Amino acid sequence: MAYSFRVVICAAVLLILASVVEARDHWQNDVLGTSQWEEPNEPYRHDGEDGKYWFDPTKGESSWEFPGPWTAAKSKEHQGRAYYHNKETGESTWDMPAVMGWRRISSSEEL
Repeated sequence: MAYSFRVVICAAVLLILASVVEARDHWQNDVLGTSQWEEPNEPYRHDGEDGKYWFDPTKGESSWEFPGPWTAAKSKEHQGRAYYHNKETGESTWDMPAVMGWRRISSSEEL
């Protein structure tokens, strides 16, 4: 009897602890080296079960390609090195633009 009572108490404590420790997603910018709990106001990448996709919180839309003016490409002259091109300004750079650095980190990925 005492043994089953301890099991019930332990189970109840675990349930209480599980409800207190809420799993939360957070967002990280790999270019800037920052992270935050609040969803950014810029598009961010999410690595889901179906692959990597982008979400634009201002429009509430998801897409496979980055929704802004920047595109990623591979240089033929530089052994496939990645570079980034802005369709609106014509600018190209080897460095990933900070706006493309956001990604969502699901709390389930860290477990």
